[in-house]
Amino acid sequence: MISALRFVITIGPRTDRVRSLLVVAVAILEQATGVGLALLLGLLSDAAGRHSTGGVTVLALWVAAFVMLTQGTFIAGYFTRLRLQEEIQHEVERRFIDVVGTTPTLEIHERASRSDRAAAVRGGRGDIGPAFDRLLWLAGAALALTASAVLMARVSPVLAVLPLFAVPTVLATRAADRRRGGAMERARPRIRLAGHLFTLATTAAPGRETRLFGLAGELRRRHRAEWDSAGRDIARTDLLSRVPVALAWFLFVLAYAAAIVLMVRTGLAGDASPGIVVTAVAVASQITGQVQSLLNLTFWTLESLRATRAFLDVVQEAAAERAAVLPAATVQVPARLNGGIVVQGLGFRYWNREKPTLNGIDLELPAGAVVALVGENGAGKSTFVQVLSGLYRPGEGRILVDGTDLARFAPEDWRSRITAAFQDPVHIEMSLGDTIGLGQLDHRDDPQRILEALRTAGGEKLLAALPDGLETRLGRESWDGEGLSGGQWQTVANARAAMRQAPLLRILDEPTASLDARAEEWLFQQYADLNRLEGGVTLLVTHRLTTARAADLIVVLDGGRVAEVGTHDSLSRADGLYAELYRLQARYFV
Repeated sequence: MISALRFVITIGPRTDRVRSLLVVAVAILEQATGVGLALLLGLLSDAAGRHSTGGVTVLALWVAAFVMLTQGTFIAGYFTRLRLQEEIQHEVERRFIDVVGTTPTLEIHERASRSDRAAAVRGGRGDIGPAFDRLLWLAGAALALTASAVLMARVSPVLAVLPLFAVPTVLATRAADRRRGGAMERARPRIRLAGHLFTLATTAAPGRETRLFGLAGELRRRHRAEWDSAGRDIARTDLLSRVPVALAWFLFVLAYAAAIVLMVRTGLAGDASPGIVVTAVAVASQITGQVQSLLNLTFWTLESLRATRAFLDVVQEAAAERAAVLPAATVQVPARLNGGIVVQGLGFRYWNREKPTLNGIDLELPAGAVVALVGENGAGKSTFVQVLSGLYRPGEGRILVDGTDLARFAPEDWRSRITAAFQDPVHIEMSLGDTIGLGQLDHRDDPQRILEALRTAGGEKLLAALPDGLETRLGRESWDGEGLSGGQWQTVANARAAMRQAPLLRILDEPTASLDARAEEWLFQQYADLNRLEGGVTLLVTHRLTTARAADLIVVLDGGRVAEVGTHDSLSRADGLYAELYRLQARYFV
C-alpha cells in the first residue's frame, strides 16, 4: 500500500497545485470547526462567570465570525474539491487509456489475471479521483481527535488517553476491510460472470436470441445464482469481521462514559475552571462523531488506496510486458517488401490451455502475393493472424520480414506498416468520416483520402444512403445517430483498413462475413489488385473457399499445423483436406 499512498499524496499537487493547497486548507478548517467552537465556548463561559459583559460580547462576535468563516470556507471549498477530484479522475483515466491501449500484446485483455485487474480498475476508478480528498479529510479528522485529547488533558491528564481507545476500532475496521478485499478478490470471477449474464439479458445485441429462445428467466436465474454464490463468501467474511469491530467499539463506549464522569467530578471539585470543563465536555461530546468520522474516512480511504493499488499494478504489469517485448536495439521496418515474410517453427499456446494452438508452422508468404488461410473452426487461423500482427508473442520459432526477425522491430513501428479488417468490427460511434479516418491518423482530416478508402471498400451505396455524407453520425448507443446494419458496419471497418496505403501486410480476417457474395467478390478483387501493385502480402482468412480459389497461394491449417500449401488447382488434384472442404461447400451451389 506504500506505493499507492505515495501516489495519492502526490497526484493532487501534480494535477493542480493551487487547488490542492486550497483543499488542504479547507480540510483543516472544516475538521477544526468543532474544536474551535469548543474553545470559544469555554472562554465564553469564563467571561460569563466573571460577569464581564464586554468580554461576553466580544467572544460572542468571535463565535459568529468563526462560524461564518468556517462554513463559508466549506461552501466555497466544496466546489474546489469537486473540481480537483474531476481533474484527478481525468488524469487517471488518461493514463489508464495510455497504458491499456498501448501494451504490445493483447494479454491485458485476454489473460484472466490481468484482465480481472484491468476490469477492477475500470469499475473502481471512481474511487481514485476522490482519494486525495479522502486522505486529507482523514488527516484532518486525526488532527481534530488529537486536539480534543490535548484539550481534555487540561482537565485531567488521564483523559488524554481517551482517543487511544479509538485505535482498536480503527485497526479492527482496517482488518475487516482487508478481509473483505480478499473476499471480493475471490469472488471476482463469479461477479464477472454475473455481469456478463446481466449484459446478455439487458443489451441490444443478444436481444433477438433472448426473446426467441425465452432466455430472460434462465439468465435471471443464473445471474442470481452467481451473485448469491459470490455474496455468500463476502457476507460470511463481513459477519466474522464485525465481531472484533463491535468489541472494539464497546470498549471505546465504556472509556467514553468513564471520561464524562471524570470531567463532571473534576468540575464539581473545583480542580478546573468552568471554562476548561465546558471546553472539555464540548470536545468530549464530539469524540463519538470524530471517531465515527475517522472510521468512515478510514474505510473510504482504504477503498481508494485499494483501487489505486490495482491501477498501479496494471501500470507496472504493462511496463514489465513492454520491457520484455521491446528489443534492446530496434531495427527499422522496411519501406517495401522485397522477399516476403517467412515463418519458421512457429508455436503458440494460450495461457489457460495445456495444448498449443499453433505448433511447428513453417511457411513462406511471398511479397506481392494474395494468400488465403483456410481451415475448419479451431484450426488456429485467427491465432496465427494475431501472432503475425505482433499482438501475441510466439512461444517458439520466429517470423522473418525480408530476413529480419519480427521481434527486432518496435511493435508500434511494425503495426504502423500493416492494416487489418476483422469479421467482428468495432462499432466506433463517431461521424462516418472520423470513423474511417481513424485508420490513418495522419490523413483523418483528408476527405479525399477517406472517400478513396470508402470506394476501395465498396461503400458508395452506403455513402449515398446517409443523410449528411461523411458528417453523418453513426450509432445509437453514444448519441442519436444513424443505425447501421451488420454489413454496413463491416463496410465501414473495411474502409478504415483501406486508409493505410501500401502496407507490408494486409490482414483480412473474414472481412466479408456480413457481405453478400457479389460484394465479397468485388472487394477481394480490389484488394488483390492493390496488393500486387503495392508489393505487400495480403492474408485472407476465410471459410468461403470459392473466394480462396482466386488467391495466389492457399494455406490449409488443421489442428494448429500447416496441412497443405498450394494453389486451388494443385490442392484439388492432391485430394486432401482442402479438396474435401471445397467439395462439401460446392455441393450447395450445384
